[in-house]
Amino acid sequence: MPRRKPSPEELQEIRGLASRWGKIVARHAFGEAGPGTDVDLDAMEQVAAAAAAGLTEGTLSTLLEQQAHLLGTEQPCPGCGRLCAVRRAERSLNVRAGPVTQREPIGHCPDCRRDFFPPAAAAAPGRPRLQPRRAPDHR
Repeated sequence: MPRRKPSPEELQEIRGLASRWGKIVARHAFGEAGPGTDVDLDAMEQVAAAAAAGLTEGTLSTLLEQQAHLLGTEQPCPGCGRLCAVRRAERSLNVRAGPVTQREPIGHCPDCRRDFFPPAAAAAPGRPRLQPRRAPDHR
């Protein structure tokens, strides 16, 4: 069974991998000789930030797509249980590193006449499961 969160050791290993990719980015941005003395720290930081944003975008896009693929082409409606086709719709997510575009899986039940967002698995204990619900009447 896959773990929900990577261990601190695994995260450190991933950070090391990304750091090695940083050397490739630096060579691509400034050549084999590196930045000249006319390049300030702000310019170097802009390159590093663009690389980090691209790495975040590529990693999250890949992981979200792999996760969505596991849902298959049909999912049961949470209201009536009927198997409904799953389509994709583009959605912008705001993550720590900035916006990432996802092709979100969406189901539509013709019987209930509602859209739903299929979960990959049941919610973890103590974590809310987000399903559309009718707002309570406050009078």
